[in-house]
Amino acid sequence: MSQKTKSANQIGILLFDEVEVGDFAGIYQVFSAVDRIRPGTMSMFTFALRLQPVVCTGGMTIMPKYTFGDLSRDAEMNILVVPGGEGRRIPVANPMVQAKLSTIADQCDFVLGISTGALILAAAGILRERQATTHWLALADLQRREDVIPYPGKIVRAGRVITCAGGALGVDVGLYIVKEMYGQHLATEVKSLIEYQPVEIQPATF
Repeated sequence: MSQKTKSANQIGILLFDEVEVGDFAGIYQVFSAVDRIRPGTMSMFTFALRLQPVVCTGGMTIMPKYTFGDLSRDAEMNILVVPGGEGRRIPVANPMVQAKLSTIADQCDFVLGISTGALILAAAGILRERQATTHWLALADLQRREDVIPYPGKIVRAGRVITCAGGALGVDVGLYIVKEMYGQHLATEVKSLIEYQPVEIQPATF
């Protein structure tokens, strides 16, 4: 993956009601640390189906910056982050969301499914014929899909797509992305800034 030097890499985070805060908080911390160390390197934004407050699991309320419609006009992204949570059932059952996510994913350098966000990616066809993992409570749902190859470990990369088994692992995924895009030195700086020890990510076996 070549490093982009002329403009910041754009990270879009999907939001929906009852999204799990921990599924995007860790990776947000990593990418925001990158921009603290190297201003203008990474820029993050949130998007949702509608431009209205999103009520997360636990009651936290977040106002998304964009809707899906805005993305084609005002916002582009290099990295798509799809968190999970109990509210995942809404995007999983929405054909329009699935089609939009599939189109967005085709244009991204990386697509990241955090915890049960993997099930949203699966519904959108983004995990077709790829190894993937998810939270252990939802692993059976992933295993029932004939188009996805369940991975028994905690984190797996299959091409441009990375999935992990829980929200806390989003930090490891974020650090891996930083290393891939900007090198080990910056990843080490970020790890030092947030005082975190990452887990090694294993590549897909086929």
